[in-house]
Amino acid sequence: MKLRFVCIVLSGLLAMGCAKSPAVKSSAERLPDFSAYRTYHWLQNAPQAHIDAVANDELDRIIRNAIAYQLERRGLQQSAENPHLLVTYRTNLRQTFCEMPLSRGKAEAQEAAPWASAGQEPVGTLSIDLIDPATQKRLWRGTATAEVRGPQDARSKVLEAVRMLLGD
Repeated sequence: MKLRFVCIVLSGLLAMGCAKSPAVKSSAERLPDFSAYRTYHWLQNAPQAHIDAVANDELDRIIRNAIAYQLERRGLQQSAENPHLLVTYRTNLRQTFCEMPLSRGKAEAQEAAPWASAGQEPVGTLSIDLIDPATQKRLWRGTATAEVRGPQDARSKVLEAVRMLLGD
Protein backbone atom coordinates (compact mmCIF):
# COMPACT_ATOMS: atom_id res chain seq x y z
CA MET A 1 0.00 0.00 0.00
CA LYS A 2 2.78 2.44 0.96
CA LEU A 3 4.82 1.48 -2.10
CA ARG A 4 1.84 2.11 -4.36
CA PHE A 5 1.21 5.52 -2.75
CA VAL A 6 4.89 6.48 -3.14
CA CYS A 7 4.81 5.44 -6.81
CA ILE A 8 1.69 7.52 -7.44
CA VAL A 9 3.21 10.60 -5.74
CA LEU A 10 6.50 10.22 -7.64
CA SER A 11 4.62 9.76 -10.92
CA GLY A 12 2.64 12.96 -10.26
CA LEU A 13 5.76 14.94 -9.40
CA LEU A 14 7.56 13.66 -12.48
CA ALA A 15 4.59 14.45 -14.70
CA MET A 16 4.60 18.00 -13.33
CA GLY A 17 8.31 18.26 -14.12
CA CYS A 18 7.65 17.26 -17.73
CA ALA A 19 4.52 19.38 -18.05
CA LYS A 20 4.39 22.28 -20.48
CA SER A 21 6.35 25.24 -19.21
CA PRO A 22 5.77 28.87 -20.16
CA ALA A 23 6.11 29.54 -23.89
CA VAL A 24 9.43 31.37 -23.51
CA LYS A 25 11.86 31.34 -20.60
CA SER A 26 14.59 33.95 -20.34
CA SER A 27 17.64 34.72 -18.30
CA ALA A 28 19.71 37.83 -18.68
CA GLU A 29 22.19 39.97 -16.90
CA ARG A 30 21.03 43.42 -15.85
CA LEU A 31 20.85 45.66 -18.92
CA PRO A 32 23.52 48.37 -19.10
CA ASP A 33 22.62 52.04 -18.72
CA PHE A 34 21.83 52.94 -22.33
CA SER A 35 22.20 56.68 -21.72
CA ALA A 36 25.94 56.35 -22.45
CA TYR A 37 25.22 54.77 -25.85
CA ARG A 38 23.64 56.44 -28.87
CA THR A 39 24.29 54.07 -31.76
CA TYR A 40 24.58 50.36 -32.48
CA HIS A 41 25.66 48.19 -35.38
CA TRP A 42 25.48 44.46 -36.14
CA LEU A 43 28.68 42.55 -35.48
CA GLN A 44 27.94 39.90 -38.11
CA ASN A 45 26.52 40.32 -41.59
CA ALA A 46 25.50 36.74 -42.27
CA PRO A 47 22.34 35.26 -40.75
CA GLN A 48 23.04 33.60 -37.40
CA ALA A 49 19.77 31.69 -37.24
CA HIS A 50 20.54 27.98 -37.43
CA ILE A 51 17.12 26.47 -36.83
CA ASP A 52 16.38 25.77 -40.50
CA ALA A 53 18.81 26.55 -43.33
CA VAL A 54 16.01 27.27 -45.82
CA ALA A 55 14.34 29.79 -43.51
CA ASN A 56 17.56 31.45 -42.25
CA ASP A 57 17.09 34.72 -44.14
CA GLU A 58 13.52 35.24 -42.99
CA LEU A 59 14.25 34.25 -39.39
CA ASP A 60 17.34 36.49 -39.41
CA ARG A 61 15.23 39.44 -40.61
CA ILE A 62 12.62 38.83 -37.91
CA ILE A 63 15.23 38.55 -35.14
CA ARG A 64 17.14 41.65 -36.28
CA ASN A 65 13.94 43.70 -36.61
CA ALA A 66 12.80 42.67 -33.13
CA ILE A 67 16.18 43.52 -31.58
CA ALA A 68 16.40 46.81 -33.50
CA TYR A 69 12.90 47.77 -32.35
CA GLN A 70 13.79 47.22 -28.68
CA LEU A 71 17.11 49.08 -28.99
CA GLU A 72 15.47 52.01 -30.79
CA ARG A 73 12.81 52.16 -28.09
CA ARG A 74 15.71 52.74 -25.71
CA GLY A 75 17.02 55.63 -27.82
CA LEU A 76 19.74 53.93 -29.87
CA GLN A 77 20.01 54.37 -33.63
CA GLN A 78 21.68 52.03 -36.09
CA SER A 79 24.91 53.43 -37.50
CA ALA A 80 27.85 51.71 -39.22
CA GLU A 81 30.21 54.62 -38.47
CA ASN A 82 31.81 54.38 -35.02
CA PRO A 83 28.91 52.64 -33.26
CA HIS A 84 28.75 52.80 -29.47
CA LEU A 85 27.48 49.19 -29.25
CA LEU A 86 27.91 46.09 -31.35
CA VAL A 87 25.01 43.64 -31.41
CA THR A 88 25.21 39.95 -32.13
CA TYR A 89 22.89 36.99 -31.69
CA ARG A 90 22.95 33.23 -32.03
CA THR A 91 20.25 30.60 -32.29
CA ASN A 92 20.34 26.90 -31.64
CA LEU A 93 17.88 24.03 -31.82
CA ARG A 94 18.42 20.88 -29.78
CA GLN A 95 16.42 17.90 -28.62
CA THR A 96 15.92 17.41 -24.90
CA PHE A 97 14.62 14.28 -23.28
CA CYS A 98 12.20 14.09 -20.39
CA GLU A 99 12.08 10.74 -18.65
CA MET A 100 8.63 9.50 -17.82
CA PRO A 101 7.63 6.60 -15.58
CA LEU A 102 5.82 3.59 -16.92
CA SER A 103 2.12 4.22 -16.82
CA ARG A 104 1.10 0.57 -16.96
CA GLY A 105 2.58 -2.76 -16.15
CA LYS A 106 3.23 -4.99 -13.22
CA ALA A 107 4.43 -3.48 -9.96
CA GLU A 108 7.57 -5.62 -10.15
CA ALA A 109 8.48 -4.15 -13.57
CA GLN A 110 7.95 -0.61 -12.31
CA GLU A 111 10.15 -1.29 -9.29
CA ALA A 112 12.89 -2.76 -11.51
CA ALA A 113 12.79 0.01 -14.19
CA PRO A 114 10.61 2.93 -13.11
CA TRP A 115 12.04 5.24 -15.80
CA ALA A 116 11.25 3.22 -18.87
CA SER A 117 10.24 5.76 -21.49
CA ALA A 118 11.47 9.14 -22.67
CA GLY A 119 9.72 12.00 -24.43
CA GLN A 120 11.52 14.28 -26.90
CA GLU A 121 11.13 18.05 -26.72
CA PRO A 122 12.81 20.31 -29.32
CA VAL A 123 14.17 23.41 -27.57
CA GLY A 124 15.21 26.56 -29.43
CA THR A 125 17.63 29.05 -27.88
CA LEU A 126 18.20 32.71 -28.78
CA SER A 127 21.20 34.48 -27.23
CA ILE A 128 21.83 38.20 -27.70
CA ASP A 129 25.12 39.92 -26.85
CA LEU A 130 25.88 43.64 -26.61
CA ILE A 131 29.58 44.38 -27.04
CA ASP A 132 31.65 47.50 -26.42
CA PRO A 133 33.53 48.08 -29.71
CA ALA A 134 36.37 49.97 -28.00
CA THR A 135 37.29 47.12 -25.64
CA GLN A 136 35.69 44.21 -27.57
CA LYS A 137 34.23 43.07 -24.22
CA ARG A 138 30.73 41.82 -23.76
CA LEU A 139 28.61 44.30 -21.81
CA TRP A 140 25.47 42.19 -21.64
CA ARG A 141 24.09 38.78 -22.58
CA GLY A 142 20.51 37.58 -22.58
CA THR A 143 19.28 34.10 -23.43
CA ALA A 144 15.75 32.90 -24.10
CA THR A 145 14.61 29.32 -24.62
CA ALA A 146 11.35 27.86 -25.80
CA GLU A 147 9.97 24.61 -27.08
CA VAL A 148 10.18 25.00 -30.86
CA ARG A 149 8.49 22.63 -33.28
CA GLY A 150 10.04 24.03 -36.46
CA PRO A 151 10.84 27.26 -38.28
CA GLN A 152 7.29 28.63 -38.19
CA ASP A 153 7.00 28.06 -34.45
CA ALA A 154 10.45 29.65 -33.93
CA ARG A 155 9.36 32.74 -35.85
CA SER A 156 6.23 33.04 -33.76
CA LYS A 157 8.20 33.05 -30.49
CA VAL A 158 11.02 35.43 -31.48
CA LEU A 159 9.15 38.65 -30.68
CA GLU A 160 8.23 37.47 -27.20
CA ALA A 161 11.78 36.27 -26.54
CA VAL A 162 13.39 39.56 -27.60
CA ARG A 163 10.80 41.58 -25.66
CA MET A 164 11.52 39.54 -22.54
CA LEU A 165 15.26 40.09 -22.93
CA LEU A 166 15.49 43.72 -24.08
CA GLY A 167 12.05 45.17 -23.28
CA ASP A 168 11.06 47.26 -20.32
